[in-house]
Order: sequence, then structure tokens, then C-alpha cells
Amino acid sequence: MLLFYLSLIETEEDKSKFEILYYEYRERMFSSAFDVFENKEDAEDAVHNAFIGIANNIKSIDDPYSKASLSYVIKASKNSAINIYNKNNKIVKVEFDEKYYISDDEFFDSVFSESSYNEVVSAITNLKDTYKIPMYYYYVKELKLKEISKLLGVNLSTVKSRIYKGKKELLKMLGVNENE
Repeated sequence: MLLFYLSLIETEEDKSKFEILYYEYRERMFSSAFDVFENKEDAEDAVHNAFIGIANNIKSIDDPYSKASLSYVIKASKNSAINIYNKNNKIVKVEFDEKYYISDDEFFDSVFSESSYNEVVSAITNLKDTYKIPMYYYYVKELKLKEISKLLGVNLSTVKSRIYKGKKELLKMLGVNENE
């Protein structure tokens, strides 16, 4: 597995640093991940993900033997385990009912026919970040749903649901009847 991680790193100096981290701290990293799961397979997955992150950010490590480096790799392992744990325990299937879908054209027609630009901007800034952020990326930055999903680290269906709910919430804040 070490060869895989090393293939992610460009310079020999950085590869050497990574190799030291790998041999020096992998057992401690596994132990910190195992504390979260008490399951060998999930802990190994967490350590693997942590090592990928460390390999991608190896330039931020100066001395692989320092306490800061030890702290960094242990936190990376623990955070990776927590992320996997949360992801595994948060899987919720949301059915998307097309009959309640608000198309973008209908949405913008409703919003701007009833409200001024300043009211809309003000309402958007008052949305929860859960809705505001994906809507910003989708409508302002014009990112694709898959790009937003990857950027936010959530499922594609979650992004769709948040944009849908954000549109509904925005219409409600502006006092617009979405059936008009």
C-alpha cells in the first residue's frame, strides 16, 4: 500500500518524509481510528483515507518526527474515522417527487414577479447555510450538481434536495405562493 501513497507524491524529499510518517505512526493512527469504530475494517479504511490526505498535503509537514507531525497524523486518522462513521450513520434515502418540483424558470418568474432584486438578495442572505451554499454554487457560480456534491462532500441527491428546499424556503420568505 505504501507504493500507492508514494505514487501520489512528486518529490523524493516528500516521499522520504511520507515514508517516515507511514512507518512511524501507522499503528497509532490505526489505534485512534479503532477507538471510533471498534471494527478493524472500518478503522483500516479510515487510516487509508487519512494517508491519502496526508500524501496530498505532505508539503505542509516540515519535520516528520516532530510532535506537530504526530498530532497532525493522529487528528487526520481520527477525523477520517469520524467522517466515515457519520457518513455510514447518516444515510437517508430521500425520494424526489417530480410533481412537487419547481423548475428554475418557474422559480425565477415567481421570485422576480413578486419581489424586487434587493428583497431577493436580502432573503437569500437569510437562508440557512444548508440551502444558501448549494444555491450559491448552482445559480451564481453555475457549477454542476455533481461538482457541488463533490465540493460539499455530500451525495448528489442531497444537493438536489437542498436546492429544492432552498427554493421553497426562499419563496416562503418572500411571501410568494409557489403554485402561482
